[in-house]
Amino acid sequence: MNNQYSIKTNSKGRNILIVKGILPIDEICDIKAEDFDVIYVEDTNQSHFELSYQLQQMSPFHSLKCHLKPRFLSSSLENRTLNLKPLIDGFSTTIDDKNMCKKIEEIYNRLEMIEAFDIAEVKNNNYMYFLKLCKFAISRKMFTFTDSIEEAYAMGHTALYAAKKNNIPIKMNDDFFRFNHVLLELGYAKKKSFVERLHVCPHCMNSHLFYMESCPKCDSSNLKEEAVLHHFRCANISPESSYTYDGELRCPKCHHFLRHIGVDYDKPSNVYTCQECNHTFLHTDMKVYCSSCKKTHRPSELLAYDVYSYEYTPEGLLALSNNDAVISVSKDIWAGYSNFESFLSQIRLFSYSHEKSESIFINKFKIEGNDTTPQKIMQIVDDFQKRFYYNNISFKRNYIFMATKCPSELSEGLKRQIEEEHEEMLKIIELKHPEIIITEQDYLHQQAEEKIQTFIERINKTN
Repeated sequence: MNNQYSIKTNSKGRNILIVKGILPIDEICDIKAEDFDVIYVEDTNQSHFELSYQLQQMSPFHSLKCHLKPRFLSSSLENRTLNLKPLIDGFSTTIDDKNMCKKIEEIYNRLEMIEAFDIAEVKNNNYMYFLKLCKFAISRKMFTFTDSIEEAYAMGHTALYAAKKNNIPIKMNDDFFRFNHVLLELGYAKKKSFVERLHVCPHCMNSHLFYMESCPKCDSSNLKEEAVLHHFRCANISPESSYTYDGELRCPKCHHFLRHIGVDYDKPSNVYTCQECNHTFLHTDMKVYCSSCKKTHRPSELLAYDVYSYEYTPEGLLALSNNDAVISVSKDIWAGYSNFESFLSQIRLFSYSHEKSESIFINKFKIEGNDTTPQKIMQIVDDFQKRFYYNNISFKRNYIFMATKCPSELSEGLKRQIEEEHEEMLKIIELKHPEIIITEQDYLHQQAEEKIQTFIERINKTN
């Protein structure tokens, strides 16, 4: 048996998969879904980062074998879980801990009333992911959710969503808010109470904002602040640096030395000097930099966003527990795998039906090497789907295409962020599949005035 895991039965007859390392459960043929009911992670001195990656391998949302199954950790790991706690069902010292056994039975009692997705068949996309979150939340008696502030997470988000957000790439926030509003519109959720008012970026609705003082003349933040000295004897008022003389303070106007503050002089205020344009001023301007879309705004341009807590309605609990909600909330599905003809059709439809503020950004690359069969290409597509389930992914012969929705005015910062995420995954793919080589990588972005058919022709062009 693999020394990274073992399966034992607890006092209630539940089979516990005891995990002792980073274990890709879905890829291990000897572990079958029916072999275990619960996952228990032992302490092997893993760091928070390693623990996070370890839990990804047994995701209650994406793993075929671990779908919605209870996950418990050794009690000694609790101080290493941080933001992962909402996705963990509990901590215990042994698999026969009474509280752990009781909670396992409670979860399974609720799971009996929930119609789970056949996630081997369900296409990955944002809305389906959020629906999985809802099923998980209901099975864990999390009947309320909120957009309220969670430390270090843009726009707050429900704690459940926040726990996954570290592992979710860009371009998912918008769909999350749309999904919440769809739940309200369908009567699946209702407002419970007002929480807070936030101010968010007017471009991307993100609240990860940096407030920076700036020069009123050139807008630079390269400022030097110093005290202003008022010399009582001659009434001179100027920056402290102008008084500095051989380690002492001497008035630049009358040349008398200043000995005692309050007697010879005082410091009525501070003054700023811009190190770029040498402009001197008493009051700085303020600018706001958005870490998400990389745009800069004035504070007056920020949008007010009212945060509420919500709760599922009885109708919502019923629809989300079974699969009635799938049809209702998935009308705007964009992401997931589709054949190449459908892929192009969806891009055309998107171009015609969406506002001009959004466009498509495509990563196109070729698979070469000793094995470029359709089966191998599909394996690689599946690998990308697991990581980029918010993208639309397709392939034509041995070319793979990944389409991302993005602002029409694609900033260099956002473009670089998308490219870095894709480059990282491409390296992983080449390590995982040494028999293939990735070549002819190209990024295609529909230009502002470019006709959709011209863009389609650029996408469709292959050697």
